[in-house]
Amino acid sequence: MGAHLFTAERAVHAAALYLLRGTAAHRDLAVQTLGALAMQYARWPNQDNVLGPTRPFFSTYLESIWLLNLCHALALLEQADERSVSGLVRELVLEPSSALIASYHEGRSNRQVWNEVALLSAMSLLGKDRLIDRRLDGEHSLLGLMSNGLLEDGTWYEGENYHQFAHRGLWYGVQWLTTRGRPLPAALAARFHQGFVTPFAGLLPDETLPSRRDSQYAVSVRQWRWAEWCELGYAASGNTSLAAMLTRLYDGRAPSGASGRAQSTADAERNRDAVALTRADCSWRALLMANAQPAPEARWMPGSVLQPQQGLAVIRRDAARVYVALEGGVSGGGHGHPDRLSLTLQTGEDRWLDDPGTGSYVERTLHWYRSSLAHHAPLINGASQHAGPAITTAFEDRGGAGWIRKTASELAPGVSATRSLIVCDGYLVDLLEWTAASPVTLTLPLASGLVTNVPVWHPTNMPGAGGLEDGFEFLQQTERAVEAPMVVTMEATVTGRRPGDPQPTRAARAWYTTTGTPTWWRGVVPGAPGCTPSTRIALSVEGLTGRIVGVWSWSEHGATDVGAAQVSLNAQTSPVAIVTTSDGTVASHEPALHGWHVGLVARSSRSSIDLEGVLPMGSDLLIAEPRATTRPQHTCAVPLLAHGDAVQREGVMMPLGERSYLATEEPWGGENRPEAQLRLGATAEELVVHVEVATGHAPIVPAATADGAMPENPLDNERADVNADGVQCYLGVAGEAVGQWHQAVLCVPLPTGDVRTTVLVPGGVLPRATCEYGDTGWRLTLYWPRRALPPGPLSFDLAVNERPPHRERRRGQLVLSGGGGFAYLRGDRHAPHAPVALRLP
Repeated sequence: MGAHLFTAERAVHAAALYLLRGTAAHRDLAVQTLGALAMQYARWPNQDNVLGPTRPFFSTYLESIWLLNLCHALALLEQADERSVSGLVRELVLEPSSALIASYHEGRSNRQVWNEVALLSAMSLLGKDRLIDRRLDGEHSLLGLMSNGLLEDGTWYEGENYHQFAHRGLWYGVQWLTTRGRPLPAALAARFHQGFVTPFAGLLPDETLPSRRDSQYAVSVRQWRWAEWCELGYAASGNTSLAAMLTRLYDGRAPSGASGRAQSTADAERNRDAVALTRADCSWRALLMANAQPAPEARWMPGSVLQPQQGLAVIRRDAARVYVALEGGVSGGGHGHPDRLSLTLQTGEDRWLDDPGTGSYVERTLHWYRSSLAHHAPLINGASQHAGPAITTAFEDRGGAGWIRKTASELAPGVSATRSLIVCDGYLVDLLEWTAASPVTLTLPLASGLVTNVPVWHPTNMPGAGGLEDGFEFLQQTERAVEAPMVVTMEATVTGRRPGDPQPTRAARAWYTTTGTPTWWRGVVPGAPGCTPSTRIALSVEGLTGRIVGVWSWSEHGATDVGAAQVSLNAQTSPVAIVTTSDGTVASHEPALHGWHVGLVARSSRSSIDLEGVLPMGSDLLIAEPRATTRPQHTCAVPLLAHGDAVQREGVMMPLGERSYLATEEPWGGENRPEAQLRLGATAEELVVHVEVATGHAPIVPAATADGAMPENPLDNERADVNADGVQCYLGVAGEAVGQWHQAVLCVPLPTGDVRTTVLVPGGVLPRATCEYGDTGWRLTLYWPRRALPPGPLSFDLAVNERPPHRERRRGQLVLSGGGGFAYLRGDRHAPHAPVALRLP
């Protein structure tokens, strides 16, 4: 992947330098590179891709980036009157590549931004003006993506983790629109230009970006691509905040070293460590489009900020060295983690309460980072939170005191919670309140790597709910507290060198208590990406309602200078926290009708702080929409069978063929004609599901491990058996939320006649299964115990995976609820809006 993008970008470099300098060597390099790529393009197979059709890569958007760079190189050469490869590149690359990209639309995804810009650039060079006009007027056009994808604050709706990538693609689009004489409308242009600035509002004290959602961990802004982004934004708008960021990035305070630009692979992001930067580290984009003169020196420091739609709510203290955040906004186009109401606390470089972001997409620990347990967020009954928004209900910061309050509903069915953070100088108060329709166990991970005042711990087992991304299977050396005190304290100190202070000590300390009878436990968990494992401390409590209240305090100079010197907590009544600070001031904290009340006593003098900032419900446009529910396409009456084997003769039959097919690179037809017959029947004890599949080849199944288990998947983080001939079967309650299943399995037939079955839902049962092999297909039968199925009409769906011998991934799926789309990146996740309803006899 990297080599193709590297080569394409070097063609742009050579073409740009030829245009500017007229050097024959640069011209020859650009011409030779474009000519060679044109001759090779059709030889690369369009097969076994992860995310859309492509020849040089595994995802369509990467081909779009590659094609866009070839368009840049060709346009720059032609501007310099060099046209020796113009016809060749148009015929052998631009035409077929743009057709391939156009065949796979990715909706409102950040990837579609790159697809659109590449297509428009190629169409321009191909002279397809009518097609350009039609594409610009389409529902998901470049302008539509900008209008619908950029929020009011200029950020991309899928979250900061995709913002710069999407925004950089939009920048190309804006330049292209300008050359076509179609500048952006003023309001949209303002949003676009604001998008250069808003990501820095969340900057952490160590000059890294928050690792929220699917972001990489601890990404420094002291990289050449961030400097270049500021250069391009400043050139377009003259924004003084961008000038200030450039002053900061070019101040020479970071370690000297290679910037990595020489190894850049076009616009595919590759993060590196922070280094000292100059304007010379920027790429060809800045060479051609940045201001000739450097931006004037300026100063700007982000303060407390609320971006409700992004879910970013931050209160800063001590000249932005203290960072406190409460998580939760919109889900971000499906890219959010289940971490609503998670608390982040960082002082300087010390990450006391950290968001681990996301590790490698091909490592098993990805499932840990995507769990609620990996965050400082509440979870219910050992399962990660359900997806949904969190609503900001209060936000105010007065400098010496401020607060954030957010509410999240449906953390689990019938469970809602509200978390309030009150941030003062040197400490914060944390109040979590919840209600449930029936008794639940709420667990709140509190910290990692801290020492507690719990005297005795005993080994214990913490199984969790059993879901792949519930996180509990990653726990090791779990222990339960014995006779924990009513208020548990946790503390940590870090010693290191700072200029002018030979051995300063930084400290953090926390106090927590709760209503009810708590269970305190701890276990060793994976560290943040690139970090060592740590011991995680959590609190679990049962009930219909409850409160957890705590205080965090921090210091730069040791335990004797901790902001909160003494703390009294009461989760039952008010005040919930009484904090005595190191100067003797006593602060009493309690909720109030207007917001939050802090009573102060200092040297017998009384005063108070009343925090308000209560937001009207819905003011941040985050009121949760009702969860989509299934609407069965039809109801099937399942016949009663005398015994299960009769299903092949007497079961109700449903054929699966072309109309049921989800394709990857090859559409249904020609030599790709998989078909299946599904039959359903029921005995008094079992629901019998029988599928007979005709693929034209014997089943292809990954070899098992030595103990007979499903092998690891070297291609991505999906289960290996999704890339085998097999069946995915799903059962739920008719009319429930889309994608909510009570039973689900992934099955592959084995040559021995056995079936390798993987349960896909927590607490699911393992149905009895049999199979038969054939040279042109296979049969598989599942026997579901009726006692394990929910009562009443069932929601049912089934997908047949098909993988021919010449492929490494499945070619497609036959899906009972209907085909017509693509099977890329679906794994074993399944959320049809119109499954079949089953009525059992």
